[in-house]
Amino acid sequence: MKFKITLAFIFIWAFGNQSFCQNVAAENITVKGVVLDKETNTALAYVSVGVLNKPEGTVCDSIGRFSFKITQENLADTLQISLVGYGNIRISVKDFMATNDKTIKLKAEVKELAEVTVISSTPRIDSEVIGRQKSGKLVQLSVHNKTSVEETIGSEMGMRYHANKRNAILKDFNFYISANNFNFIKFRINIYSLKNNMPDTIICKTQIFAAINDFKTGWTKIDLEQYNIKINGEFIITMQWIESRMAKKENPITIVPVAVTAFSKNCYTRVASQDKWKRMGVTLSNFITIAY
Repeated sequence: MKFKITLAFIFIWAFGNQSFCQNVAAENITVKGVVLDKETNTALAYVSVGVLNKPEGTVCDSIGRFSFKITQENLADTLQISLVGYGNIRISVKDFMATNDKTIKLKAEVKELAEVTVISSTPRIDSEVIGRQKSGKLVQLSVHNKTSVEETIGSEMGMRYHANKRNAILKDFNFYISANNFNFIKFRINIYSLKNNMPDTIICKTQIFAAINDFKTGWTKIDLEQYNIKINGEFIITMQWIESRMAKKENPITIVPVAVTAFSKNCYTRVASQDKWKRMGVTLSNFITIAY
């Protein structure tokens, strides 16, 4: 990971590093197809598709289509396809590339996740705000590779939180963007349980989306009460880039302020939708409100 330092500004690539840039130059195989619901044969939007534990992958568009680049080395790897509410599928990359039918069908899961409950009608009085509410721009982080937004699709970044009481309910999620040259950005908000200090299972069965328009910067608040998400102990909330539009072709700019916390790596990132998670020693300008 490269750092550019000036007197009042530190520019960090959240998802860019030397090995990733080398991989971009070596890409020579396109993986493309479509993902459908197995029962209805309807297209599934925003499915995560990628090489398991590798920085090659993407998210399907609104009509289930996906396309991304890999190298010859990835032919020995595994392709994973996943979406909230559906069972994961794993396919050999080599086998998928060899078949003529590039249609993948996911089967809906019928079981409810234990962490999602229906809240009683009794209002919750006590609440707590957790996270970074400051938006100082001394240290900032870019969510893009230098020149292309395509590699950003499917990438995630987020923070670890801790509920101080059991049966807490998530009320809202707030994030700050300090610079943005997009007409439209659509994020998926993912909420994970932890296993071995890393994101494990998404604990909300319903997909949660957030969108910003017209080059919006500043704070954005996402209401989460409607999803009735019960939290116990530690959890992670991430923002996953799934769709965007620009008025003209130019280098993408989406920058967020952070605080450096070198000894407390509670920020989690990954380059692609099925990539390994990495921990960073920064705190994003994100905060949540929890009701007890």
